[in-house]
Amino acid sequence: MIKMTDFDIRTLLQRALRHVALVLLILPVPVFADEGMLLDAPMLAAKLGHSAEFQLLDARSTEAQRSMPLAFATRYQPLMAVKKGMVYVVADNDAAALEIAGSIPAEGRSVFAVKGGAEAWKAAVAKTPSVSAMPDRFVVPKNTCEPGKTVVKLKSNKVLQQEKK
Repeated sequence: MIKMTDFDIRTLLQRALRHVALVLLILPVPVFADEGMLLDAPMLAAKLGHSAEFQLLDARSTEAQRSMPLAFATRYQPLMAVKKGMVYVVADNDAAALEIAGSIPAEGRSVFAVKGGAEAWKAAVAKTPSVSAMPDRFVVPKNTCEPGKTVVKLKSNKVLQQEKK
């Protein structure tokens, strides 16, 4: 039988506490959901007016997403990568939106749940001119950024005319 002294027990406890503290520091800490994270349509429209870049997470049911799709929305999945910056969460109900918004790590993000779901989102977007989420990719059209002589010129009274080479 091994006999442990008070010193050995104290040393083991200190090591265990250090390991637990290290794990807690490494793991991302989720934000705790509160009512301040829930935005109704007027508050949402005001926020959208100030920031044109955001990520919209659609956490509604598959049927709801099919019947009323949201432009540029990303389908929410647990443990998915969420971009930094402004993040808005639309769900089937406010409680689910708050729960999902609270589960997203806050590091480098401002996460908000949309009160009223897709209808509130569409109402807020309608009140805000030129609001659109940034798509994941953008392809520069061919011949738009090449140096040299212009290939296409706009002419008055004519739509587009190809210049002869």
